[in-house]
Amino acid sequence: MSMEIDARGVVVAVYEGEFDATAWMRQRAAVFESRYRPEAYDGRPTVVDARRCRVPERDWSAHFEQVARQLGQRKPKPARHAIVIADEAGQSNAVALFAAYQRMFHHPHAEARAFRDYDAAYAWALEGLAERPPGPAGGVPAA
Repeated sequence: MSMEIDARGVVVAVYEGEFDATAWMRQRAAVFESRYRPEAYDGRPTVVDARRCRVPERDWSAHFEQVARQLGQRKPKPARHAIVIADEAGQSNAVALFAAYQRMFHHPHAEARAFRDYDAAYAWALEGLAERPPGPAGGVPAA
Protein backbone atom coordinates (compact mmCIF):
# COMPACT_ATOMS: atom_id res chain seq x y z
CA MET A 1 0.00 0.00 0.00
CA SER A 2 1.14 3.50 -0.78
CA MET A 3 -0.63 6.79 -0.01
CA GLU A 4 0.36 10.37 -0.77
CA ILE A 5 -1.18 13.81 -1.14
CA ASP A 6 -0.06 14.80 -4.62
CA ALA A 7 0.90 18.28 -5.86
CA ARG A 8 -2.70 19.00 -6.90
CA GLY A 9 -4.10 18.14 -3.46
CA VAL A 10 -5.57 14.72 -4.27
CA VAL A 11 -4.94 11.78 -1.94
CA VAL A 12 -3.57 9.03 -4.20
CA ALA A 13 -3.34 5.44 -2.95
CA VAL A 14 -2.34 2.12 -4.47
CA TYR A 15 -3.61 -1.14 -2.93
CA GLU A 16 -2.17 -4.51 -3.88
CA GLY A 17 -2.73 -8.09 -2.74
CA GLU A 18 -5.75 -9.39 -0.89
CA PHE A 19 -7.61 -6.65 0.96
CA ASP A 20 -7.73 -7.04 4.73
CA ALA A 21 -9.35 -4.29 6.82
CA THR A 22 -7.12 -4.78 9.86
CA ALA A 23 -3.97 -4.62 7.73
CA TRP A 24 -5.38 -1.60 5.87
CA MET A 25 -5.91 0.33 9.13
CA ARG A 26 -2.42 -0.55 10.36
CA GLN A 27 -0.78 0.39 7.05
CA ARG A 28 -2.81 3.60 6.73
CA ALA A 29 -1.59 4.68 10.18
CA ALA A 30 2.03 3.76 9.43
CA VAL A 31 2.26 4.94 5.82
CA PHE A 32 -0.04 7.98 5.72
CA GLU A 33 -1.38 9.19 9.05
CA SER A 34 2.09 9.20 10.61
CA ARG A 35 3.05 11.84 8.01
CA TYR A 36 -0.10 13.96 7.75
CA ARG A 37 -2.43 15.45 10.34
CA PRO A 38 -6.17 14.90 9.73
CA GLU A 39 -6.73 18.53 8.70
CA ALA A 40 -4.27 17.96 5.81
CA TYR A 41 -6.39 15.25 4.20
CA ASP A 42 -9.89 15.47 5.68
CA GLY A 43 -12.35 16.25 2.91
CA ARG A 44 -9.82 15.89 0.10
CA PRO A 45 -10.76 13.76 -2.87
CA THR A 46 -9.07 10.39 -3.14
CA VAL A 47 -8.07 8.14 -6.01
CA VAL A 48 -7.45 4.53 -5.05
CA ASP A 49 -5.82 2.29 -7.64
CA ALA A 50 -7.15 -1.13 -6.64
CA ARG A 51 -6.56 -2.89 -9.95
CA ARG A 52 -4.04 -5.26 -8.33
CA CYS A 53 -6.07 -5.70 -5.16
CA ARG A 54 -8.19 -8.78 -4.58
CA VAL A 55 -11.42 -8.81 -2.62
CA PRO A 56 -11.35 -11.50 0.10
CA GLU A 57 -13.15 -14.64 -1.04
CA ARG A 58 -15.19 -14.91 2.16
CA ASP A 59 -16.83 -12.25 4.29
CA TRP A 60 -15.52 -9.39 2.17
CA SER A 61 -18.47 -7.22 3.19
CA ALA A 62 -17.31 -7.43 6.82
CA HIS A 63 -13.94 -5.94 5.78
CA PHE A 64 -15.61 -2.99 4.07
CA GLU A 65 -17.95 -2.46 7.00
CA GLN A 66 -14.93 -2.39 9.33
CA VAL A 67 -13.26 0.27 7.15
CA ALA A 68 -16.44 2.36 7.02
CA ARG A 69 -16.94 2.16 10.78
CA GLN A 70 -13.31 3.10 11.43
CA LEU A 71 -13.55 6.14 9.16
CA GLY A 72 -16.96 6.96 10.63
CA GLN A 73 -15.43 7.28 14.09
CA ARG A 74 -13.45 10.26 12.77
CA LYS A 75 -16.53 11.75 11.07
CA PRO A 76 -14.57 12.97 8.04
CA LYS A 77 -15.83 15.77 5.84
CA PRO A 78 -17.58 14.60 2.68
CA ALA A 79 -15.29 13.97 -0.26
CA ARG A 80 -15.10 12.18 -3.57
CA HIS A 81 -13.54 8.73 -3.58
CA ALA A 82 -12.64 7.38 -7.01
CA ILE A 83 -11.69 3.71 -6.95
CA VAL A 84 -10.03 2.22 -10.02
CA ILE A 85 -10.89 -1.46 -10.35
CA ALA A 86 -10.07 -4.35 -12.66
CA ASP A 87 -12.25 -7.29 -13.64
CA GLU A 88 -11.64 -8.97 -10.29
CA ALA A 89 -14.77 -10.72 -9.05
CA GLY A 90 -16.59 -8.72 -6.40
CA GLN A 91 -14.75 -5.42 -6.85
CA SER A 92 -17.76 -3.56 -8.29
CA ASN A 93 -19.97 -4.83 -5.47
CA ALA A 94 -17.33 -3.86 -2.90
CA VAL A 95 -17.21 -0.29 -4.23
CA ALA A 96 -21.02 -0.05 -4.20
CA LEU A 97 -21.09 -1.29 -0.60
CA PHE A 98 -18.31 1.10 0.40
CA ALA A 99 -20.27 4.00 -1.17
CA ALA A 100 -23.37 3.04 0.80
CA TYR A 101 -21.40 2.82 4.05
CA GLN A 102 -19.80 6.20 3.31
CA ARG A 103 -23.22 7.84 3.07
CA MET A 104 -24.60 6.01 6.13
CA PHE A 105 -21.69 6.34 8.54
CA HIS A 106 -19.85 9.47 7.38
CA HIS A 107 -21.93 12.01 5.56
CA PRO A 108 -24.87 11.79 3.16
CA HIS A 109 -22.91 13.84 0.61
CA ALA A 110 -19.85 11.58 0.47
CA GLU A 111 -19.36 10.13 -3.00
CA ALA A 112 -17.63 6.94 -4.12
CA ARG A 113 -17.50 5.66 -7.70
CA ALA A 114 -15.80 2.80 -9.47
CA PHE A 115 -13.78 3.42 -12.62
CA ARG A 116 -11.92 1.18 -15.06
CA ASP A 117 -9.73 4.05 -16.31
CA TYR A 118 -7.27 5.78 -13.96
CA ASP A 119 -7.28 9.11 -15.81
CA ALA A 120 -11.08 9.31 -15.74
CA ALA A 121 -11.06 8.49 -12.01
CA TYR A 122 -8.47 11.18 -11.31
CA ALA A 123 -10.36 13.80 -13.34
CA TRP A 124 -13.60 13.05 -11.47
CA ALA A 125 -11.84 13.23 -8.09
CA LEU A 126 -10.09 16.47 -9.05
CA GLU A 127 -13.47 18.07 -9.73
CA GLY A 128 -14.10 17.57 -6.00
CA LEU A 129 -11.37 20.09 -5.14
CA ALA A 130 -13.51 22.88 -6.58
CA GLU A 131 -15.91 22.19 -3.71
CA ARG A 132 -13.19 22.55 -1.06
CA PRO A 133 -10.10 24.76 -1.25
CA PRO A 134 -7.23 22.32 -0.68
CA GLY A 135 -4.80 24.50 1.27
CA PRO A 136 -1.09 24.01 0.66
CA ALA A 137 -0.14 21.27 -1.78
CA GLY A 138 1.42 18.28 -0.11
CA GLY A 139 -0.63 18.63 3.05
CA VAL A 140 0.31 19.40 6.62
CA PRO A 141 2.96 17.09 8.07
CA ALA A 142 2.16 15.15 11.21
CA ALA A 143 3.55 16.50 14.45
